[in-house]
Amino acid sequence: MPPRQAQVLTDPSRTRSRKVPAPRRRWPGPRTAVIATLALAALAPGAASAAGLVPPPPAQDPFYAVPANIGGLANGTVLDSRPIVATALSVPIAAHAWQVKYKTIDQRDQPSAFVTTILVPYAPWHGGGARPVLSYQTAEDAVGSQCAPSYALRAGLAAGVANGAETPIIAEAVARGFTVAVPDYEGPRSDFLGAHGAAHGVLDGIRAARNFAPAGISAGAPIGLMGYSGGSMATDWAIQAQPTYAPDLTLAGAASGGTVADTKTTMLHFSGKVYGGALAVIFAGLDRSYPRNDVLRYLNATGQRAVAASQSACLLDAVARYPFVSVQRWGAHPDILADPGLTAAFAEASLLDSPGTPTTPVLFYHSLLDELAPIGAMRQLAARYCAKGVTVHTVESFAGEHAGYAVTGAPTALDYLADRFAGKPAPNDC
Repeated sequence: MPPRQAQVLTDPSRTRSRKVPAPRRRWPGPRTAVIATLALAALAPGAASAAGLVPPPPAQDPFYAVPANIGGLANGTVLDSRPIVATALSVPIAAHAWQVKYKTIDQRDQPSAFVTTILVPYAPWHGGGARPVLSYQTAEDAVGSQCAPSYALRAGLAAGVANGAETPIIAEAVARGFTVAVPDYEGPRSDFLGAHGAAHGVLDGIRAARNFAPAGISAGAPIGLMGYSGGSMATDWAIQAQPTYAPDLTLAGAASGGTVADTKTTMLHFSGKVYGGALAVIFAGLDRSYPRNDVLRYLNATGQRAVAASQSACLLDAVARYPFVSVQRWGAHPDILADPGLTAAFAEASLLDSPGTPTTPVLFYHSLLDELAPIGAMRQLAARYCAKGVTVHTVESFAGEHAGYAVTGAPTALDYLADRFAGKPAPNDC
């Protein structure tokens, strides 16, 4: 059964359904963590980016190395940890913070070690019950480990503004009193678009956070997940896998924003536009995460060279290098996307084709003006969840396009999760 008419947040002159009251909790003007962080980052260099203090990227940092002989360990076992100063665009976040390495199962179904960053607010928790835990999945859209959120949170502006773009939202979650775990869910090989590895990385990152004694996470602490754009994929893959892979975890709710429900459709919205260079990272990720599909055979020599040159790129690196490139320009023939083999490869990396049904309530929050992740695919995923009996709430808004709504939509997601943490009944649009 498809979801009911979605809630629409907009001005009254453009509302498609009933007028929606203002959100219960507004961002507190200039005091909000997001605005304050952005302002301070523009004025101060930050300790992490000071000369001589920039940490090495993960590929050059022994802390990220995968230990030998970990196959017999339980998933979520803590393997190593170190305290850090976590920053949002080089502005320190008011939290005790650690990088924690943990055992998981990667995209190739092999034992591996991923890293999550755990932030426990300095301020005491004044809400009811135990302090909640938020697993926040950033849009780790990359085939290079220097684009991982653990590096952005530690290196600040030295990691690049684009890589740290979501750290102010993480700071806001901390300001609300949540313990926040931010997994490098692509793992040490940066398996971009790897559905199984990402799901395992997220769920085992939560297990590791609970197992990490210094974080002081109560066994009864409510757990939520949140992710936008590329982070929405990891979030949804995780909640789809949780009932079978991590039945020991009880999830209070999940918020999926700017949801990339159909990878091929999203790629087509990059193709031929200013973001066209994203194709290089998309094909590099598909080739790395699903090598049996041999996706590079669908590209001509120019496309294959671009992918070869992008083997450690963040998505925006490739966008800057290959603007306006199109599938047709790099394709081995004019209509490669009609090839059943390539269609099958994209299906492996698409939420609409992923197996598994969440058992946790889900919020989809999405801009009606989203030019990169068309809202129709999200609606299809919401309808699929509804048909499976999932409790689904959908909020659609005119408040920004794809990138802008990551920020303007964040309060909606955080408010939704705060209500789930408080034990309030989840709204259901099915």
